[in-house]
Amino acid sequence: MYDEGHMLKNVKSQRYQGLVKIPANFRLLLTGTPLQNNLQELAALLAFILPDVFKELEEDLNYIFKAKASTSDADHAALLSAQRIARARSMLTPFVLRRKKAQVLKHLPAKLCRVQYCELHESQQAVYNGHLDAARERARARLEGVKAPKTEENNPLMQLRKAAIHPLLFRRHFTNEKIEKMADILRKKDPVNFPSSHKRAHLIDEMHKGSDFWLHQWCLDYPCIRSFDIPNMAWMDSGKVETMIELVKGYKKNGDRVLIFSQFSLVLDILEAVMNTSSIVYTRIDGSTKIEERQPLIDAFKEDESITAFLLTTKAGGTGINLMYANKVIIFDGSFNPQDDRQAENRAHRVGQVREVEVVRLVTRGTVEEAIYALGQSKLTLDGRVAGDSEDGGKAEEAGEKAVSRMLLEGTGMNTNEEDVKAVQAVEPKVKKDEKLPQRKKSSIMDMLTKAEGKGNAEESKGGSQKKPEDIPEEEEMLL
Repeated sequence: MYDEGHMLKNVKSQRYQGLVKIPANFRLLLTGTPLQNNLQELAALLAFILPDVFKELEEDLNYIFKAKASTSDADHAALLSAQRIARARSMLTPFVLRRKKAQVLKHLPAKLCRVQYCELHESQQAVYNGHLDAARERARARLEGVKAPKTEENNPLMQLRKAAIHPLLFRRHFTNEKIEKMADILRKKDPVNFPSSHKRAHLIDEMHKGSDFWLHQWCLDYPCIRSFDIPNMAWMDSGKVETMIELVKGYKKNGDRVLIFSQFSLVLDILEAVMNTSSIVYTRIDGSTKIEERQPLIDAFKEDESITAFLLTTKAGGTGINLMYANKVIIFDGSFNPQDDRQAENRAHRVGQVREVEVVRLVTRGTVEEAIYALGQSKLTLDGRVAGDSEDGGKAEEAGEKAVSRMLLEGTGMNTNEEDVKAVQAVEPKVKKDEKLPQRKKSSIMDMLTKAEGKGNAEESKGGSQKKPEDIPEEEEMLL
């Protein structure tokens, strides 16, 4: 029996490869999110449950379910293909016992979700436009077959996400010239922490890699370089921060308490400064918080009602804990995987909650966050359709049992008579032998970015969509 079964969605992971080798007569996966990104993950879970049956059909399943979602697909048709969904649901039904929260916790108050759009501040707009222009230039160079201009930041999508969150996530205030002066002062006035035996170049290189807010923390820790610090209140200069503080102050006034989730610990560092400036009492858990320290922090939040906000990273605080002492949730920056956000918001919507829970997702208007949010909604729709939450009632269940029956019989080498086989085949949807599933044209974040440049460049973007972006991590590329 394996809890958090969705962690086995990647058949190539070390965890999957190790666990699948354990001999077992029966396997049970426990998960609240069996489908997170695409239908191929579902095939991986089925192959783990019954490797003798599904392993031989792995290539066929991957072909049937192969569809990558794209932020540039207007309706995400490849992800939500009715044919793929029908096949997935028919295969999944015989192996899943599904109980939704509303079925077993009927007394639990409602959870209301909404999106709050934020505007880019002027400083953010300048940063965002700069990275957008750089991404277009890289795309244009790749289309023309020339070497793309080299930049310090290779992942254009992540840079756009950071710009939509806060300008202090970049290094703009601390120029190279300032950093060299700061390094010399640190080595001279603080030889204990920065001994002369350590190479000056290594120190400068480390500081070059930091963001403005990260270096601001250095200025607080080492008073000798405080004169180089960022302007006071610079951490308040963000559309999302402005909206968040307005919400939290309203919650505090009404006696509500709030969980605030972010993907990044550095963003929580910025939010701590924001909370201190706004006189809001808070506590925090992130990936660096030791396991033995987490429960005392949760207990303190429970007992001390003067703590208005609980800051958490989505991965560290988004699963396995009960924070029903709060009735408001703010998703400060959403995950590429919408199920991560859903699990995070459910920390407040747990057993013991007596008030309605409101979930507010902050999305910066006119940025890549809108596309990521739209794609996430499509993934949640896919999960609902595969799970049977939409149309066509129980028809898929009956057809699924028949279809999987044949797979089980064939996969395990069991004998069956000719009449049984015909009976099973009769209820299966007929697919033409040479019929091909719809294929999604490859695309990338570059296509989306270059579309805004007009018809001429749109044609170039179409031609370049066959090329795979070199610098986008696998996880993010899958979502584009």
